[in-house]
Amino acid sequence: MDINTKRTRTTISIVMLIWAVVCIAVTGLYVGNNHAEAATTGTLTSDYVYFRKSPNGTPIKYNGSAILLRKGQKMTVLSTSNKTWYKVKLTYKKKRYTGYVYSKFIVIDSTSATTKATTKATPQQPTTAAQAAKSGYVNEDYVYFRQTAAGTPITYNGSAIMLMKGQALSVTDTSNKSWYKVNLTYSSKKYTGFISSSLITMGTYKEPDGNQTSDAAFEKQLSAQNFPESYKVLLRKLHAEHPNWIFKAVHTNLNWNDVVKNEVNVQGRVNNLVNCTSYSPNYGWRSQTVGYNYKTDSYSSYDGSTWFAASDDLVKYYLDPRTYMSSASSMFAFEKLSYDSSQTKSGVEAILSGSFMHNAHPTGSTTTYSSMIITAAQKSGVSPYHIASRIKQEVGGSITSGTNGKNATYPGIYNFYNIGAFESASGNAITNGLRWASSGTSYNRPWTTPAKSIIGGAMYIGESYINKGQNTLYTQKFNVTYTDCLYWHQYMGNVQAPTTEAWKVYDAYKSSGALNKAITFAIPVYKNMPSTAMKMPAANPGNQNNYLKTLSVSGKKLSPTFAINSTTQYTVNVRSSVSSVTINASPVSSYSTVSGKGTKTLKSGKNTFKIVCKSQSKAIRTYTIIINRG
Repeated sequence: MDINTKRTRTTISIVMLIWAVVCIAVTGLYVGNNHAEAATTGTLTSDYVYFRKSPNGTPIKYNGSAILLRKGQKMTVLSTSNKTWYKVKLTYKKKRYTGYVYSKFIVIDSTSATTKATTKATPQQPTTAAQAAKSGYVNEDYVYFRQTAAGTPITYNGSAIMLMKGQALSVTDTSNKSWYKVNLTYSSKKYTGFISSSLITMGTYKEPDGNQTSDAAFEKQLSAQNFPESYKVLLRKLHAEHPNWIFKAVHTNLNWNDVVKNEVNVQGRVNNLVNCTSYSPNYGWRSQTVGYNYKTDSYSSYDGSTWFAASDDLVKYYLDPRTYMSSASSMFAFEKLSYDSSQTKSGVEAILSGSFMHNAHPTGSTTTYSSMIITAAQKSGVSPYHIASRIKQEVGGSITSGTNGKNATYPGIYNFYNIGAFESASGNAITNGLRWASSGTSYNRPWTTPAKSIIGGAMYIGESYINKGQNTLYTQKFNVTYTDCLYWHQYMGNVQAPTTEAWKVYDAYKSSGALNKAITFAIPVYKNMPSTAMKMPAANPGNQNNYLKTLSVSGKKLSPTFAINSTTQYTVNVRSSVSSVTINASPVSSYSTVSGKGTKTLKSGKNTFKIVCKSQSKAIRTYTIIINRG
């Protein structure tokens, strides 16, 4: 090897080494100034969160549908430089993706605290001890507004003020580096106080790119309306499916337990019925306290032979607003029922499908039922979809003496809504309904044609319910808004009616292509609600009767005398010469089993025996017999 060549290579190596050192130093400087971020791990804190291609951009899709991340989803946080939208990498359905998630829904794992701290923006500091007032805004949700620096929170109506992200401020003093003095307007009132400097950004707040249905705006809407957390989880899913839907909280100021107490059936007031047939007996949905005779294991029906008092658990299930938020179709129990001109005749026909009114007209008329319903909606101010679903709910799919004008008692009279229809000693429900339709002059009465009945009934519903604040299917079933007749003045007896009618309306919107329009839903909120939604009771858990029909001890006298009632403890006294007895017992229901009976050996003194009656549904009732020997 030539010595000059060797020297040249040595020179190149030295130069390369120097260059490497310089690069490392420069790189270190850039890292120290946050131009590069180390990847951290994070966890999703909410359900049904969009995973986007860019900050607030188009959702990333999987098999043609937008990816909706679930609470607990793990991810690698690649960048937090955009404080609103974090860049992340994650695995979904065994496939790796890179995209953006709204930062509010991500918590950085504790092991990454050091990394997070190095990338956190430093709050702006003043250049002088005193400054002229400058515009700013709160950069996080649920921020305390304090009377003094680090002092007691300022209150409004007895509760601490908690500011939401985007709250506009006038920053008047930044001389305290940790606590800025600010002026702001809250609930139309001006305040002066202090906020942590790290929670203030100078300038004017700008909503993330996108419209009113963006994640950030939607979350702000939910919080501003004080929706409970258990509502928010369900509404996020609905929002993801139908981003144009509008959710309005109706704060009833009623206590949940008080509402339940007033809505469940009690003796003398049966507001909630459930349909039970020989094919679907639904014993688990029937009340065990109202209309039930435990001595004979029999139920009394109301309003015909198949309608029975609903159980407390079933009433609570349908009373809970969260029941209806579980699906888009049942949400229409909260749709506002005032007139909507965008609701079409084709949508009405979709609701009437499967009934005698579908694409049909009454005998002797050339006007279709759907056209009559549209006219009724225009005159009454009531939603045509609501009118159609209400009629179908009430009169069913087949024409009856209430809708054909051929009732023997009230010929030529029609009642398409079953208004005034109830069972009584003076007649059955249909007859009583037609009596009401034939009397008086209000609401187009007497209803001598289908058109008069359809239009007049809509006017009655509009005036009597919708215009009095019972403007949803839910509040027509459970009156928690019309305070003059709270818990009364309820249109429907069927406890399931809001759901079944909601499904019909949903189908109408879907078939007419209007499902994704800006539909408003008014959702009741109660005080002191359970943290989790009510569960649907089992329809047929088996026969629930666990009473004994007979109970005796070898002909000895029971004290008190046995009767089929709530008494479950009895006493028997026998002579010391009696060394054994036979306990006999039989259940009221043939489906129940009895254990603990038979021949029993007695010891001197007190002997205690347990007789257990177990129902078909596994419900247990224990009877105690104390036998004193000697």
